Order: sequence, then structure tokens, then C-alpha cells
Amino acid sequence: MSRVICFSIACFILLTLGCKKDKEPINTKEELESYLLEEMETQNIPALATLVFKEDKVLFESYEGHANIDDNLLLSGSHPFLLASMSKTITAAALLRLFDQGEFVLDDSINNYLDFDVNVPGSETPITFRMLLTHTSGIADGSALDGQYYYGKDSPVELDYFLENYLVPGGEYYDKKENFHDFEPGEDHEYSNIGSALIAVLVEQISGRSFNDFCKEEIFAPLGMTNTFWRLGEIDGVIVQPYNRVLTKYEEIEHYTFTDYPNGGLRSTAYDMHRFFQAYCNDGVSNGYVLLKPKTVKTVLTPQIPDLDATVGLHMFLMDEDLELWGHDGGEQGVATIMAFNKSTNIGAIILANQGDANLDEMLKEAYEFGELQ
Repeated sequence: MSRVICFSIACFILLTLGCKKDKEPINTKEELESYLLEEMETQNIPALATLVFKEDKVLFESYEGHANIDDNLLLSGSHPFLLASMSKTITAAALLRLFDQGEFVLDDSINNYLDFDVNVPGSETPITFRMLLTHTSGIADGSALDGQYYYGKDSPVELDYFLENYLVPGGEYYDKKENFHDFEPGEDHEYSNIGSALIAVLVEQISGRSFNDFCKEEIFAPLGMTNTFWRLGEIDGVIVQPYNRVLTKYEEIEHYTFTDYPNGGLRSTAYDMHRFFQAYCNDGVSNGYVLLKPKTVKTVLTPQIPDLDATVGLHMFLMDEDLELWGHDGGEQGVATIMAFNKSTNIGAIILANQGDANLDEMLKEAYEFGELQ
């Protein structure tokens, strides 16, 4: 099964073209709730979590529908969704914590920090940390990723083993045509899931800790993200069930993971992710904890490759220029997610759905604009 490319740089272009210019603004919580329920019915979304925040204040929070249809289990705020590519914002923050600690500079060659070398075939240009964080490394998502889905369990393949064997000549999963793009590192922009997974390997090799443990100790625990997990086997409670919509029926998808999990395998709640994203609205601080330095937050939310794509920060994207919304979206088998915030207003919105074909762009815009009116 092919990996879903779970990201749209300009997701609001379609939104802008399709929106009703004469639509009345949503002013009240009741109006927003009614609008979201209508969208759930129209788009056949079994469960929808929505949270609008301003800094550390929750302006609106809603959990509608069923976390599991067959069990008639209603969604609650403590039920984690698979986040898909929205997970990459956590992966980037883990690496940037090491940057803040002086472990590397963004334009360093990653080969100085790995115990194996990664090079685009035929190129002598070193791949840097900044290139990984802006999807300009030249590392591509080859077909080897398709065989790395595991249903009902975590992947038994170690992350560093897979990445080394995917990126180094002679490796079990190496294919120089499929696993790399045909451009010099830094000279073009192509979204890369596997490049994001390599970020996690760098976190492991620089810190000397597993990526999972690093995130628990440096991000989840200090921010109070108690319902956030990288590993399927660590979740004791309910997980929101992913679904495909096939004709008039919902098709349940068994809970799954993939070997390159740091690019899209996080499970979390809207409330937990609010605790994470509010740090970007508060100069790097959330729950009294300095997640990132103010200067680093500013760098994340600054276009890094304007000559190639003016919407690209460091694993964050300018998703709506008019509303100045920075964020990330995601899509995988049976899930769709989106979040964005405005650094000037410090208002943001998070929407999570358990139906892979759901289009959340318009809902996000409506939720954000509701926040502006409060």
C-alpha cells in the first residue's frame, strides 16, 4: 500500500477559490458547533476533535462523533488520534532542542553527526540539518517504505537500521534511483517523509537516547502531554479508530505503525497538541517550560528557502498568507489532521478526524476566524 503524501503546502488555495464570500462569520460557540456537525455529516467523518486557543487559553473545545463505531464509543478529549504528518512538528522540535543546546548549527553537514554517511548519488554537496528541515535534502520516498507498515503492532525493525540500509549503498533497502531525487542538495524542494525520519536518527545519535525516550523526557512530560505516544504498544486506553469510507459504509482500519514512524506515527489529542503549539505563540514557553528559545521559534516561522518556496519554514509552513497562519497538516490511512496559528494574534486551531478523505481546510479557517472574534 502506497504511503500517502500527507501534506499540502498551499492547502488554502482551494479553500480560497471555493469559499462563499457572503457567508456570515461564526460568532458563537453554538454556531461553530453547528457548523462542525454539518461538516461531519457532509463529509462522513465518524469523529472530530476541534480546539481553538489563544496562548494558554482554550477558546473552544469540541469532541463529536464516535471513536469506535462498532463499540458505540463516543469520542472524548482523552482519546488519541493518529496525527500523520502533523507529527513532524514534534520531530523537528526534538532536533531543535539539541540545536538550542549548542550541539550543532543548522548548516553543519549531517554526516559529521551520524555513524554512517548519507550522500545523494553523484553529488559532493553535503546534506545539512537545514536541508532536512526544509525538505531540500534530495532524499526521496522510495517504494521500500510501502513494505514497512505493521498492523496491530509496532514495527520490529529498528529505525537507525532501516535508515542506514535505505540510504547507504549496499543496504538492504537501497535504491539510488528511487531513494534520491535528481538534484543537488539545497537546489530544489521536494517533500520527504524519509528525510524527516532521518531527523529522529540524528536526535538519537547526538543525544545518546532513543528518539521515543528523548521526546518523552524533553517534550511530552514537561509540557504535560499525558495522552501522546509514538509507540502503539505503550497505549493502554482507547485509540481513535481510523476509517475509510467505501460507498455508504465505513471500513475499519486496524491500528498500525510504520518503521519510519517519526514522520507521521504520533498519536495525540487536540488538547495535548495545544500545549505543544502554544509554545510557538509564547516565545517558546508552555506550561512554564522553555521548549525552544525565542530566536529559534522565530527561525522556525521564517521562510528559509524563499527562492524555491516562500512558504517553507523549519518543518512548519505558511499555510495562509492573508491570515498569516503557520502550521502543518497530515493525512494517512483513515485519518486527516490539520493545525495552524498566527504568531501575531497568538490564536490557533487544531482539528483531528478519523476519516482519511476528510478535507479540513475550510473548517480550520472557520475555527481560526471564530477565535479572532472572541
